Amino acid sequence: MSAQFRSAFALATLLACTSASPSCKSKETATSSTGDVANLPAATDDAGAVATMDAGPFVLPVAPALAPTPLGMPPAPSPDYNPTTAEKVALGSELFAEVALSADRETKCATCHVPEHGFSSSEAISKTAAGLANQRHTPSLVNIAYHSEFYWDGRTSPLEAHILGHWQGQLGLSPSEAIQGLATSERYLAHFQRAFKSAPNQDRAAEALAAYVRSLVRGNSPWDRYEAGDATAVSKDAIAGAEIFNKRSGCATCHAPPLYTDLKYHNLGLPTSEPPDVGRGAHTGNPSDQGAFKTPSLRGVSQTAPYFHNGSATSLLQVLEHKESQGSPRLSDRERSQLLAFIEALTGEMAP
Repeated sequence: MSAQFRSAFALATLLACTSASPSCKSKETATSSTGDVANLPAATDDAGAVATMDAGPFVLPVAPALAPTPLGMPPAPSPDYNPTTAEKVALGSELFAEVALSADRETKCATCHVPEHGFSSSEAISKTAAGLANQRHTPSLVNIAYHSEFYWDGRTSPLEAHILGHWQGQLGLSPSEAIQGLATSERYLAHFQRAFKSAPNQDRAAEALAAYVRSLVRGNSPWDRYEAGDATAVSKDAIAGAEIFNKRSGCATCHAPPLYTDLKYHNLGLPTSEPPDVGRGAHTGNPSDQGAFKTPSLRGVSQTAPYFHNGSATSLLQVLEHKESQGSPRLSDRERSQLLAFIEALTGEMAP
């Protein structure tokens, strides 16, 4: 993938590049200096044949085909009103890396949902574009297509509405204002025309971002390959760890395959903040939901530290130790090592 389509461009460049000249196109596709989105599956200039769009002379590469469903995972769903297409995903991947969507012209979706960190953050608590601390740890976006409720407390749905609301709060710029800047870019005009047969607008942008996020499916893990018949895919410790996971530790109760989450909300007995974060209870008003947060998936979890909704555990071992302090069966050091070997075997591949 060339650097030309990997990152975002400054708004000033977008506003300046309204002509079809080659020099302007070069400026319009200049890369940002952050360099943290190199692995985004954006449209590339080496994708093969090109097609001229109706929205002017700008030529887009053919959108990369959608990846097949990886081993171990069911087909990723998408709603009837926004079916996932290769063209939407190509546009969404560019918007995900676009700093012009933020008030400071530096922050982007990929600032907190870092691709190289499992589309989560390495910080316990990340910050908004305004420099304010978020309330909770940034969750991973991997396999989010299978979720129907969003945030740690599940207070928003569907994904498109969640994106629009989060956009304003996290990036500090209203979606409609941000799209006004993108509408001056011939490349984005071509992208929106190809994906939606429409001019850029905030609803189509949210749909493209949602399509991209739904494409972030991770499977084909060593454990998936082992279950499919490859006896050499995992270690003996991982096999022993699976027995502990399923029969002794109680982990499988909430972390059920194939997603390795029940998508429900549980109170794990974590120390409360001041003021207390009541989690799901603030949304439902149900006393039984006080302090409850959504069960994260274990797929890819070995790459997404820190853990818990407040980012208080810096390692999976600390997670196990906390669970034992709350009544889970106490394991020996060897058993913990085996259980961790199984959990690590659940980290598979991202779709190309």
